[in-house]
Amino acid sequence: MSDSDMKVTVNAEQKTFGDKFINFFDRFTPNALVFAFLLTIIVGVLVLIFTDTPLLFDSTEGKLSLMNAWVGGFWNLLTFAMQMSLIMITGNIIAVSPPVQKLIRKLAFLPNNWFQAYILILPIAWIIQYIHWGIGMMTCIALLRNTLFAAKEKGYPIHAPALVAGAYGTVVAAVGISQAGPLYGATPGFLRSLVSSDAALNYVKDSYILSESVLAGWNLAQCAVLFMMVVVVGYAIMPKNKHKMVGCSDELYEEVKRTQTMFEANPDRSTFAQWINNSRILPMVIGVFGLIWCIELYATKGFGGLTINNFNFTMLILGFILCGTPERFSQAAIASVGAVWGVIIQFPLYAGIFGMISYTGLSDVISNAFMVISTTKTFPFVAYIYSAVLNMAVPSGGSKFVIEAPYLLDVAARLNVSVSKLLVAYTYGDMTTNIIQPFWALPYLTMCHIDFKKMLPYTMVICLGALVVCSFFFLVIY
Repeated sequence: MSDSDMKVTVNAEQKTFGDKFINFFDRFTPNALVFAFLLTIIVGVLVLIFTDTPLLFDSTEGKLSLMNAWVGGFWNLLTFAMQMSLIMITGNIIAVSPPVQKLIRKLAFLPNNWFQAYILILPIAWIIQYIHWGIGMMTCIALLRNTLFAAKEKGYPIHAPALVAGAYGTVVAAVGISQAGPLYGATPGFLRSLVSSDAALNYVKDSYILSESVLAGWNLAQCAVLFMMVVVVGYAIMPKNKHKMVGCSDELYEEVKRTQTMFEANPDRSTFAQWINNSRILPMVIGVFGLIWCIELYATKGFGGLTINNFNFTMLILGFILCGTPERFSQAAIASVGAVWGVIIQFPLYAGIFGMISYTGLSDVISNAFMVISTTKTFPFVAYIYSAVLNMAVPSGGSKFVIEAPYLLDVAARLNVSVSKLLVAYTYGDMTTNIIQPFWALPYLTMCHIDFKKMLPYTMVICLGALVVCSFFFLVIY
């Protein structure tokens, strides 16, 4: 066999797994809106099969029809949709603000080899994503882009797909204070608004502060073990031969070079409108005033004051201060809003699904099914696996939670399972499969100029490691 034939054979073997996985998603995975349509239809069919709900019109006995249950729930999540949109927008605004970008560029030039870059990026990505997944994602991407740029400038080899996969993989260990499930639990009355059974209403508390869930010692220990797993596994699978490393592409290099000067030009202040648009006075007045309120809140209530609204208010105020001027803040906001269209449009559909589940009795049917396969000890693990699997079809922790909460909370009440631990188990399920789901990888892939099939072999190994660690915690430690 010639050398060229051997190369073709090796390349074919190397691409087999990644290509099949990517081809599957390319051929069979529609966009997120199609999933919302399909789930609406599927849940509607399940209601008709497993309950005595009429299709179009309420029965003479007063039984709500499927159509009216769907429409009745359709607008229940408008407040929540706005809250989740602001989490995404404010996180991106802070990540692209001039002070944060300047700090990122300085950090990126500290390493002098790939190992130093790896050890620098992963802890930063983990910690920031634990605090705020939106800021963490955008900061991590910016740090990756600038580090790959710096590696090319300094001339040391680095393997971009493995580095990006390792940083992206830290999300499995970042079940923190901005995740939807725990924040729902910390928001007074929200969980109780999702349940209808007497058992759940009597069992579920008005709120579960974050110190009972993501800030509890048992969760911090699980996060730490998962992070160590990501670091060790990521290092083990990282190519060590510099000839096998694929570094910063020419396109990425030129792109980073241009974006580094985005906010450096002196703004035009020749007119009053341009002067006030680029003045620091108003954002600082508003920002300092709001910051004083935040300090007073957390000083008196601690993490008990960290509801979704208070969290978003804090991030918005920090955005005003860090961007510095109305013009810079507006530019950052405009660049961020494109990511939230799915939340705005899809959440009413998911609220309609919630209505069909809750108002027709289907939640009782699903709860009974979980009761058959679960015990008080195993239910967090069952919820974890269920969440991880469903996440491949509905890659949104917030909207998916609203669908699952009515029956998961009902089972928790009937089995006397800790709601705080259930919220955390649900979130770990999301994080475990997020790293092999192309939906959440798209910002990393696009902004780092990497193909998903190049990154997938690394994230798949991390995903399997997370499955082992989480299963151990839920079945043994919990």
